[in-house]
Amino acid sequence: MSSLERKLGSVENLFHVIHDFGGMIDVNIARIEGDVQPHVLQKALLLLQKRYPLLRVRIIDLEDGYYFSSENIQKIPLRVITKTDENQWLEVAESELHQKFSQDFHPLCRIILLKSSLRDGLSEIIATFHHSITDGLSCMNFIDNLLIYYHKIVSQEEIYNPTSLDFPPPIEQKLNRNLVNCSQTEDTKNENSSDSWSPQLIIENEASLNERRTHIINRIINSETLLNLKRQSKTQATTIHGALCAAMLLGTKTISSFEEPVNLSCSSSIDLRKYCQPEIDINNFGCFVSIIENMHILSKNTDFWDLARNCKQKIELTKNQTINNMIDGQRLANFSQLTLEKMLEKNPIGRIQMISVSNRGKINLAKNYGRLKIKEIYFATGQHILGPCLWLGAVTFHEKLCLSFAHVTPLISSQTMNNFADSVVSILEKVANEESLIKENG
Repeated sequence: MSSLERKLGSVENLFHVIHDFGGMIDVNIARIEGDVQPHVLQKALLLLQKRYPLLRVRIIDLEDGYYFSSENIQKIPLRVITKTDENQWLEVAESELHQKFSQDFHPLCRIILLKSSLRDGLSEIIATFHHSITDGLSCMNFIDNLLIYYHKIVSQEEIYNPTSLDFPPPIEQKLNRNLVNCSQTEDTKNENSSDSWSPQLIIENEASLNERRTHIINRIINSETLLNLKRQSKTQATTIHGALCAAMLLGTKTISSFEEPVNLSCSSSIDLRKYCQPEIDINNFGCFVSIIENMHILSKNTDFWDLARNCKQKIELTKNQTINNMIDGQRLANFSQLTLEKMLEKNPIGRIQMISVSNRGKINLAKNYGRLKIKEIYFATGQHILGPCLWLGAVTFHEKLCLSFAHVTPLISSQTMNNFADSVVSILEKVANEESLIKENG
């Protein structure tokens, strides 16, 4: 196999340029019940690295752009830390969001095992990725397969040498225009034009790039509330994602003093696998996502479910437009360090929208992996270089909803973000459990 695999695709290139400034690093936290043995975990990592080619590359800069190279790549590093505090995982995960990947022969993935010092405490596996090689579903598959291999090794099952998957092409080369509905996209494009809107932002304190840090706040929606929320969303002709976007949008009122009507921007991450020909299998590992943005007007009488439906409808329309733009153009592929520098000159605080929601949806993880069991899962990406004011990462698994709220200090304080997170959860619990329409508090 040639050591020079291929040139980065458009989204991969975008994420790499932002990474070089120190942003968009992807951190995933699996909170584990059971005694995780480091030497077994390292063996499982080696098996995964053999299976997924993007775990055996680094990124090099050539005259005509960035390329994946597999030359002399080392094994995935594993660092083991004995916990001194049960909530130490948040501090470690936040630190990982600010640690760039080196340009030597290390892979674009690293693992930390935080071992609990308590007999019945939870340990954490923290998997950090360069966003150019992965997306949300890939991260979940990574954790799932890592623990499957771990269990097989502990159980002394015969493990055949993993067959390496093919190196994935750039997502824009796989997209099929015939799989998207092109109608009405022009109306959505005009509606989201910056000429028509002046989206509002929440900034408590301005700060230079070097002063900004991404922090994570976690919350859980229990199984009963989640089940009710699913039923309500279906009855109201929307989705859990639409409900999450609506709760985030309405939650801004609790931490702002905007005069109404309020113009707010909300972006969403979308999985592009099913829009490819042939469709990309869910077990493939790579960066198969894009980001779309829509504008919303909130007034005193904005209804939650009307807003949730509107979020769903706009996402579907904008998704079509986004896919067609990726097929037709090279705008993201030509995104460079100079492009980002100019963006940050015009927008020094790097806030490009109010809200962003990354919803990985329902993940079918095993109930247990032998003696190990995943209790909670969280994730976040570094938003301190470029990103929204308020970011949410959501994962549904084992009938509960794990929420990660990310914010950048000192642009927004942790106290403000805690208040915001509590407000979003309260809104979701109210619309789920009261089975009635919610209106924005006036």
